[in-house]
Amino acid sequence: MKELRTEEVLACRRALARAQGPERSPLLRGVSGRPIRSPKALKEWHDMLLFLRAHPADAGEFATADAELERVAGIASDMVRRSDRLRHALVNSGLAGTPLQTTCTLGLARWMLDRWGDRVELLSVEAPLEEFAELLRLLLPQAEVETVDRPAADVQELLDHSFGSSRALQLKRLVHGLEALRMDRRVRELLWSRMRVFLKVEGADECGLTFARAPIAAPFHLTDGLQRGVDLPQVVNGPVDPPVRLSMDQQLELIATARTVLGVLERETDPVTWAGAVELFDLGRGLRIALFHLEVAHRLPFDSYVGFMAFRNGVPLAYGGAWIFPGRSKVGINVFPAMRGGESAWFFAQLLRLYRQRFGSTCFEAENYQLGHGNADGLRSGAYWFYYRLGFRPADPAVRRRADRAFKRLSDGKGRTPPLQELKALVAEGLELVMETPQGPVLDTAALSAVLPDHVVARHGGDRVRALRRALERLCACLPLGDPIGWPPDLRTALYLWALPLDLVDDLERWSAAERRALVALLKAKGEATETRHQLLLQRHARLRTAWARVAG
Repeated sequence: MKELRTEEVLACRRALARAQGPERSPLLRGVSGRPIRSPKALKEWHDMLLFLRAHPADAGEFATADAELERVAGIASDMVRRSDRLRHALVNSGLAGTPLQTTCTLGLARWMLDRWGDRVELLSVEAPLEEFAELLRLLLPQAEVETVDRPAADVQELLDHSFGSSRALQLKRLVHGLEALRMDRRVRELLWSRMRVFLKVEGADECGLTFARAPIAAPFHLTDGLQRGVDLPQVVNGPVDPPVRLSMDQQLELIATARTVLGVLERETDPVTWAGAVELFDLGRGLRIALFHLEVAHRLPFDSYVGFMAFRNGVPLAYGGAWIFPGRSKVGINVFPAMRGGESAWFFAQLLRLYRQRFGSTCFEAENYQLGHGNADGLRSGAYWFYYRLGFRPADPAVRRRADRAFKRLSDGKGRTPPLQELKALVAEGLELVMETPQGPVLDTAALSAVLPDHVVARHGGDRVRALRRALERLCACLPLGDPIGWPPDLRTALYLWALPLDLVDDLERWSAAERRALVALLKAKGEATETRHQLLLQRHARLRTAWARVAG
């Protein structure tokens, strides 16, 4: 049988995008089951199969995609075993069983060790020898700290001397040594980042995209083809069903799937790495979106950073997150490369629908980096016009008029794209989608954060420990908190997180009893498993948001 080549795979994907119904079967039969000897062709075929499984026209295509993915995984494993050249070509390809080489946070590295054990090894340490030696001292007993001064040709020789020659053990010793340090987790993460550790995963079939799945009810078949257009206001205002019921094991496996996918693609995000809770929502047409809520210890004081990963027929489709706050929520999405060319506009409308209905968001903002400001990939992708076509507009009237003119030229049928300099000027400003007039002031949380250092310096001479202690004493005196010592740990963490921000409110003692009770409920909701109720309560507490807006100017 004739070998399948890269050009044929790409041509087949283009043809399938245009074909309908019975026209698709001969196209797939012409490429399925054929020998594949090129790593590039294998990767392209793998990505096309993932797209096909996510967007099948019928049950036959779905079954073909599953069967071919099993075959592709076998071919990839054979290539890895057969040749170092082929193995190297498949590094970070996402195919099951192929090598992963990456750098990541300390938290994700520890999780990988817990999940894949000795299949995770140290690849390299890129910190300069002298700097790494100083960092290594922190992990050694006092009696050994001077041993790092022994002459070493490079970092690897120093690691061999300190921990032995096993790369798997060296990684474990670095990770577990940092984890054992009695210091804030942010300091441990900083030390890890200064080491510039790269790791590799070998021989873990589940470490890849080939079989990474979310739970599904039944496969959805796109019998009428892809849905390109969307009435965004109508979709966003539609109700959302309650979360899919998941067992604890299913929740943990969903978090593991998301961590694996982002780890393989080197696109780690905090809500997935530090997930404290996950919810899965069914949005119809085979689309399910998982929302990842940060552990309380990793939460932001003002915005609720809620990440997501979308799945189509169980296949990872996109990831990103929203920074939610009443009046304006920032949102960012990234469709995985293999999934591009599908129903991106329809999917994005469903994502906004979920965030709006779950958290009551009234305005979404796409930040300038997402659009291409200082981001060449975003600029080339046309992200600005993707958002614009969905109804996002610049907040500044002058910039809006400029964008309107540019879009008219773009849409007049002559294909005149705006000059690069004009597009760079446009993407410097964010875009927003306003669905209803927000109640109360629209607060810039970055401006509010910027006020905190001035407050600590002016009131407490820059002494953060004293500032926090005084803030807690004041809150306990004027709010009906009871004794926080008896609170669960997450609620106490939320109290410490909000103590200084609440101390910015100078008239807290003059608030009504009802306003102060509502503030305590809001504060405690910050320490719940999800931040859903916290955001809904924050919308209702106009007194707090008005006070913060006044402080932030």
